[in-house]
Amino acid sequence: MPRNKPRLQLALYARSKHPGTYHYALLISPKSTKKQQANSATKHHVKNTLQNISGELTQPWRYERLAISDIQLEQRLLVRIVVAKVTSPDALERILEAVPVYQIDDPNQAKAQSFTCLTWVRAALEELGVHGAVAELGEWEGIQKKALEYVERKKEVGRWSVGWKGEVGVPMLDLLDGREVVG
Repeated sequence: MPRNKPRLQLALYARSKHPGTYHYALLISPKSTKKQQANSATKHHVKNTLQNISGELTQPWRYERLAISDIQLEQRLLVRIVVAKVTSPDALERILEAVPVYQIDDPNQAKAQSFTCLTWVRAALEELGVHGAVAELGEWEGIQKKALEYVERKKEVGRWSVGWKGEVGVPMLDLLDGREVVG
């Protein structure tokens, strides 16, 4: 089995209009090592942006895949959590593109009413695990709990406060190794 597989990361972004809540996304990046921090990534997420179509304002959800050349320049990115090893990059891409994106007028109103970036990430992780595109993926509840605890710890030490004198870079917690990669 090849070494140094790409890593699947859960990313939490600040939501300026909704303090205390986060935008959830998935990042795929090369494995970080002690000598080399991986700074490029591919971001997969869903977002809803305000659109004016024929004078009517709507906010449809859409899936987005973006190449990021330097993760340190990613606006509002608070923390990254390594959650799995990518065993099949091609399958991973196909699966993520196929995860349902629900709209407000969807026939499945229960899913449409509760659809968010968080529900999409959860469904995406479940599909990746079921289809074997990733390895060492834990249960969603544990992943989310550790991610929220990590971001809260960073807040408590003043990580995003004006005058912060600590480390630079986006903090990253590796759940596979149980260690913090960027303090």
